Amino acid sequence: MATHLLRIPTLLLAAAALPALELAEGLTFGGYGEASARAEHRDRNSPFNTSTTTPPGDQTYVDFSSDAAFKLRYKVDDFTLRTDLIASSDVQFGNDHLLLEQAFIDWAATPNLTVRAGRFQNTWLGWEGFHTPEQFRVNHSAAWDWNVTNHGGAPARPFVSDGAGVILANVERTLTAEFYVVNDVLGDAPGQQASDKAGGASFAWRAQGFGRVELGVAYDRNAVITQGGGGSDALGADFNVDVTALRESGWFFAAEVQLHRHPHLFFDGELYGNDLVALAMANWDFSPGVASATLMLDYVERGFHAHGNELMEYCVAILTKPHKQVRLNGELFYRAETAHNADSYGGAAVILVELP
Repeated sequence: MATHLLRIPTLLLAAAALPALELAEGLTFGGYGEASARAEHRDRNSPFNTSTTTPPGDQTYVDFSSDAAFKLRYKVDDFTLRTDLIASSDVQFGNDHLLLEQAFIDWAATPNLTVRAGRFQNTWLGWEGFHTPEQFRVNHSAAWDWNVTNHGGAPARPFVSDGAGVILANVERTLTAEFYVVNDVLGDAPGQQASDKAGGASFAWRAQGFGRVELGVAYDRNAVITQGGGGSDALGADFNVDVTALRESGWFFAAEVQLHRHPHLFFDGELYGNDLVALAMANWDFSPGVASATLMLDYVERGFHAHGNELMEYCVAILTKPHKQVRLNGELFYRAETAHNADSYGGAAVILVELP
């Protein structure tokens, strides 16, 4: 089993729609600061094991981290600017301690057409950060970890990229279609040329009394590393559902299935081939506005051609709001690998204070 591509730092994203303070007409500012703790046991063959001992042994991993996010939005006439900046004590995505998560401009050309340019959510790869009303747990899922793995063999990358696109929608915003061209989606393979861009589309339907359904597709040129150190193209498809019909009863459900087609993907001397991720979750708001519980299951097939690459993760989380500006969340998780002596399990907690 390959290991080096899965050592991805956890980036704790809060709600996509945190409260914001209006500083001036059309100008709002928001964000949060948080501190987290994580304790985990990793078997000696776990792909998450970062131990450098020889021979490798089991690892007890304990980590404390903190970060702050700043979100600025400015709307003037038909133009809207949005910027999201995260500063973290941990290095994020092989870069540095700062992550420009989003910085884009929308132009509402007509009531049905929006033109977007900049760094933005270009597809469905950031499901947990963008498609749910809040994170619903402390850590990101194993499915999310695999989605931000750079399939070109370079350090992990965030699930946004710079480019341009158009968004079509009906007046009620129940049907939307997005088309975009960006720098990349799945990764950058060796020999990547400046002209090797990614293109894609997503189609969403929001139904009153049910929820939201989305289909996304993306094609990324020279995105995955192949045997011999070359590169090849990749195709991705995703289907996800958010069920909000039982919100008044305190329930929220979501599911996702995602397939990457890259039959020549080659890691650590082994042919991986195509991969698959699936995720399902339920959240019960048992004390409305104060506390809720989440059960999340996710499955990752890192490569159909490789042996012992499958992973099943189980997670239970309790999310609380002791104050309207404060969140205190905890979770227990277990990652069951098909490979021998490769499981990992543990717990995590985070306290978050939102800016007014």
